[in-house]
Amino acid sequence: MLALPAILLASTLVSASPVQQKRSAAVISLPGRGVHHRNKVFNPDAAKRERARVYAKYGGKNFSQAFNATAVQPIEKRSEYHPAPFDIQRRATSGHDPLVDVSDTIDEYYYGPLSIGTPAQPTTVDFDTGSSDLWLPLSTCSGCPGPLFKTSSSSTYKISSTPFTIQYADGSSATGKVATDKVTVAGLSVSKQGFGAVTKETGNFLDSSSAGLMGLGFTANAESGATPFFINLANQGTLASNVFSFYMSRGGSSGSELCFGCTNSAKYTGSITYYSLDSSATSGTQYYWNIKSGGFSYNGGSSSGSFSAVIDSGTTLIYIPTAAAKKFYASIPGAKDASSSVGDGFYTYPCNTSLGSIAIAFGSTKYAINPADFNLGPVSEGSSLCVGGIVGDDVGGSLAIIGDEFMKNWYSVFNYSTKSVGFAKAI
Repeated sequence: MLALPAILLASTLVSASPVQQKRSAAVISLPGRGVHHRNKVFNPDAAKRERARVYAKYGGKNFSQAFNATAVQPIEKRSEYHPAPFDIQRRATSGHDPLVDVSDTIDEYYYGPLSIGTPAQPTTVDFDTGSSDLWLPLSTCSGCPGPLFKTSSSSTYKISSTPFTIQYADGSSATGKVATDKVTVAGLSVSKQGFGAVTKETGNFLDSSSAGLMGLGFTANAESGATPFFINLANQGTLASNVFSFYMSRGGSSGSELCFGCTNSAKYTGSITYYSLDSSATSGTQYYWNIKSGGFSYNGGSSSGSFSAVIDSGTTLIYIPTAAAKKFYASIPGAKDASSSVGDGFYTYPCNTSLGSIAIAFGSTKYAINPADFNLGPVSEGSSLCVGGIVGDDVGGSLAIIGDEFMKNWYSVFNYSTKSVGFAKAI
């Protein structure tokens, strides 16, 4: 596996030359946004936006049937899309584009640069391991966050008749058609990448720091039916190693990055420990990057109960089954169910509590979370009660969603070849 140095190398676009060198790795810098206000008071509006996204990703029909979900938000699966054969463009042997954190508080999501079309047009996307579609707004999308993609300026753009829709539980939506074009991330390109060409956005889609989204999950979960960008890269054999890895800084600090085809040893200490993906609940079909977990514990106490855990870069907080959340918070002195005052599944605890160790078990190892990442801030200005960052929700049945609150503490590696996820202590 290739390990990159900390030096950031400039990203370059792909040449049209028929003779190209193999590119082994590329690193993209990521910014983020916050779930509480700049004064660090809990932000209920951001929490609601996130909850709507979580229900859209994990409450869909196909997923909920597979995982026996008990609380679902139906999502219509669109007609099957059959993309033309893709082509990976290759050039230099390495590249480094650092991801940027756009918040000085708890980070709602992380995004970075992408270019599309011929000639290439720059835009930005969230990088989301919890979904599988790439979608981008077109220049005809009125009021949509940019940069917008002008299809008439691209000689390689092809539109299909297949509809594309992403809808959140709060009614926000992005709609358009499935299309193909050349997509480039840090110099790695797929010539005929399928994506959702969005012509209309409503609700919270209009309130975003990035233009679109790149899903890094598995093809079985793609609403468009298109093979995800990273899997296209892996299938072509372009990368030095079929992995991608995340380093997430916190509170507006610079240095967040996503590395395609590599890990960056400057961003973690010790060695990376890997855990096999868990597809047992879906008859061998892999939807997400989920692994078996022994559950959460507080101060080394008893476990909240085991579950299968999705490692999701596109989710800020941590969502675990309601029974597990109840058992976990019972171990924290003064913690109370705040569903009626803060939101379903949320808990509060006294702000003056000196929090002990909060950890999740994978295999025989417990991975701790910084209490500063767990604390979402006081319920309101001057309140003595703080909101905890582990939420009880049965949207995925027995599934847990482990978001950036965890990933900011642990360098996370996603290995497509071995179907595993690995962790090392983040710097």
